[in-house]
Amino acid sequence: MQRPIFEESKSEILNSLYEAEKRYLAERRGLEAQVEQLRKELAEEKANNTYYFKSTAYADGCIHIKPPLGQPRYITYKNEKYVKVERSPRVGDVINVTSIRSFSSETKTGNELAKITDIVSKCLILDHLVFGESSSVVDDDYYSDKYDAVYELIQRINYDGNEYVKVDREPQKGDLIHITYFDDQHVDTYRVLMEDGYIPNMDKAINGTRLFDFEDDEYDEVYELVQPRITYKGEQYVKVDRKPRKGDVINVTSMSDGEGETKYGAELAQVLQLCSRGDMDLDKAVFGVNDFLVVSSRKYNDTYDAVYEPVND
Repeated sequence: MQRPIFEESKSEILNSLYEAEKRYLAERRGLEAQVEQLRKELAEEKANNTYYFKSTAYADGCIHIKPPLGQPRYITYKNEKYVKVERSPRVGDVINVTSIRSFSSETKTGNELAKITDIVSKCLILDHLVFGESSSVVDDDYYSDKYDAVYELIQRINYDGNEYVKVDREPQKGDLIHITYFDDQHVDTYRVLMEDGYIPNMDKAINGTRLFDFEDDEYDEVYELVQPRITYKGEQYVKVDRKPRKGDVINVTSMSDGEGETKYGAELAQVLQLCSRGDMDLDKAVFGVNDFLVVSSRKYNDTYDAVYEPVND
């Protein structure tokens, strides 16, 4: 029996409406994703302004004070190294997907890395099905698609025997920059930014000059020194320039016994808990003296000189 013509027309209309709804939802999800990203950036900026500051070279030929941007975390995806960046994802980046909802299923959550192969209408097209559900991600309340980290392929440079990795931020003291214009001349060279008082000098002179003028001179890339790693109880940690957090490892250099005697040395210990005023509960008794490091009292001579955070490889 032949299917009535009006049934076929009805099916075509329904399909057209379904496709139109999908396009509308994709566009709406893209706009909401932008709003959510702005909220995240504002929250991060407020959080970074709450506890400590680090100097950075930026403009007017001076070293300005601004919140720290943190050290990069590294991952390996399909045998290639990536570094965490604080920006919106681009084609070629790897993201850590935390939730996915397809058109016909409930939301699935977890942690799964995926590479972005294309971006269409703010929709991130991935290189494989995440959680076995979807190969696309759009940050939207309806679909509950979320990611919590963006990683870009590492670009490394060896300079004077030290390894540097490209970062997406303004240069700071100790960074390597690719200089493209200097003293009214086009150049193609690399220099490390040093801090001499409040003048952003370079480690080596160009045409007899070490001063880098952020108003007149130009650079196009910033590279950060790859920090040394340690192994503690079978896990790797990378050195960071910030205050300790729970789970970090610190290098303790002195520890008081509470009775007027202090022992000195260099011993690693993990921070189990942060207490009031910066004091730390450690995972062991350092120098065989104490497992609690006090940094907020003049009575005790407890000190540390390095902080290491867990490496995400």
